[in-house]
Amino acid sequence: MDVDIVRFKRSEKHNALDLDHVREIYFEFQKCENPVVFAGEPSFCSGLDLDFVQRASKEEISEFADLVNDLILKIAKCPKPVVAFVQGYAIGAGFSIALACDGIVADNNAVFSTGFAKLGIAPDMGVSYFLPKAVGLKRALRLLSTAERFKAEDALSMGIVTKIGKFEDAVELAVRMNGNSLKYIKELIYPDLESHVIKEKMLALKSIYGSERFQIEGRR
Repeated sequence: MDVDIVRFKRSEKHNALDLDHVREIYFEFQKCENPVVFAGEPSFCSGLDLDFVQRASKEEISEFADLVNDLILKIAKCPKPVVAFVQGYAIGAGFSIALACDGIVADNNAVFSTGFAKLGIAPDMGVSYFLPKAVGLKRALRLLSTAERFKAEDALSMGIVTKIGKFEDAVELAVRMNGNSLKYIKELIYPDLESHVIKEKMLALKSIYGSERFQIEGRR
């Protein structure tokens, strides 16, 4: 069976996300017709590119938020399996994308973090929806509020990672999960995801626009 591979493309920045990168990944995923594996080297995705946040206009940040949150919804609603192969960093937005996937295969060198609290912004992109389902409420609260980093074995023991393995294992998992019932399973498991993601995005934008940078610019 054919499997579509969506690769992050900013290896020099550990695949940190700016607007152009998000647009590229978003539209590439839109074209997928087979089971999908998200992957990146040397890291899966190290999260939001802070240089982008410092220079971006409100309109660009708003477009970024629209695209990344819609990407999460499209992953969760995709009728085909979507699997993340994580090596290196999966932090913040990168962690959210991996968590939205139907399975995560992690290399031994993988490092995870929710990330958002370190930036002083609201958790976004479905992370506050998916994480409690995976690890339980109290552990999710701790991981979200501390943004502590944890390794692949810890992620496996918490139920975040499906298995520790290689890229080929992610491809195999995507093929094995494929079936006509998957789209109905996702609809049943995630009935209120869209409204939750919309609220997350609203709070994330509020926290970003309330940051020191935008407060200073607003007084000029």
